[in-house]
Amino acid sequence: MEQKIYSRAELSQRLAALFKGSAWQYLATNSDLRLVEGQIAKRKVLVIATDPAAALGTFGVAECVDFKWALLRARATGAPILLLIDSAGTRLTAGLPVQGAIRALMREVLDARLAEVPMLAVIGRYAFGSASMLSFSVDARLYSESTQLAMSGPRVLQAALADDASRDTVSSRINGISRAAVGNAEQLVADDLDAYAEAVHAWVAKPIRPCVTREALLAERRHLSQRMSAGAQDAVRASGKDEGPVLDGDTLRCVMGRSFGAADAIMLAELAESACSHGAMKRLTIVMDCPGHSTLMQDEELILSQYLVHLALSLRHLVREGVSIRLRVTGTLSGGIYIGLAAAASSTELAPGATIRTLPVSSLLNIFGNEMQETAHRASYVEWGLVDRALPSGRMADMDPGFVRIPGQSRALQVGSLVDKRSW
Repeated sequence: MEQKIYSRAELSQRLAALFKGSAWQYLATNSDLRLVEGQIAKRKVLVIATDPAAALGTFGVAECVDFKWALLRARATGAPILLLIDSAGTRLTAGLPVQGAIRALMREVLDARLAEVPMLAVIGRYAFGSASMLSFSVDARLYSESTQLAMSGPRVLQAALADDASRDTVSSRINGISRAAVGNAEQLVADDLDAYAEAVHAWVAKPIRPCVTREALLAERRHLSQRMSAGAQDAVRASGKDEGPVLDGDTLRCVMGRSFGAADAIMLAELAESACSHGAMKRLTIVMDCPGHSTLMQDEELILSQYLVHLALSLRHLVREGVSIRLRVTGTLSGGIYIGLAAAASSTELAPGATIRTLPVSSLLNIFGNEMQETAHRASYVEWGLVDRALPSGRMADMDPGFVRIPGQSRALQVGSLVDKRSW
């Protein structure tokens, strides 16, 4: 019996349904990613597809390289991109090198969006972590009611809840129904091959005029702000230098012991916009020291991935307008907030003693049951593409005054010209 349920169908069946009656062909790849060119609605399209049968569709270094090549091909040919996502996100077992690869990939996606390459995310069973960020980096998304879409997977979100919420309860709060209810470029379709194909054909057939302008970003920011309670935003604004984003001259500091949430993303985007809009400032340094993105359900119910991508796209737009944005990691940084900021910034640098991780330790413990060793020589951060340069300890005077956090302390201390964090 022919498989008709999209979420259960193999990738070859999904592609056959999309290209029914039209010619299509696989392009050569060196990874588990599948690239396909063909015609839909009499228009040439490029499909970038994760294969759910291969390592849960996760992204390793090779997948990121193939994805980037496909983006450059689409920009050269003008073909719309269909991103078929069924992915658990980054291949965490690949360690820190994949973080550098995801950073480079996300930058290409942001640039493709700003270059007005039409992109549609077609999501099957799930899109977690970096796959979720990629899904919200494009113009629009379509998925079914049962699709799971979140920055963190259900296991991590469940562990972060104070009560004993069941896995089903968590899943119901990140499924397609909940996402379509609050998103602004979402389309729910039946979990059926023909229904997905029909929705894709309709999107390709209509005139596509993607346009990311300052006005469009401000409108999206208003929409994202309206989702949050006034109290959530006020709490971030009143949190002070130790626990939230703050603008000090040409430096934006975000030094905090808690995770980075949706309200922080809006605040950081607003501060960068106010500092750099209309040519007011041409250089901006973002100093970061926080564990990583939030795993709280209150942030995830807002669709945290979209907030992180909005921040990244806003900063990348400023870079395209001529602003030099330097990201400086002075303590710890990990997960989606690292990916978004490092992808958007003109350059990224690592202060002495600072570290970058794939995910916060607590998330890795929930996923693997152990912390995972992710320490690396400072030169490896540059080699793997996580940063563009690692500042040597003897050149602290070359740094702008920043804030760093002493492990075990709740407050941040200002960095002096002679401080070397490695001695702590």
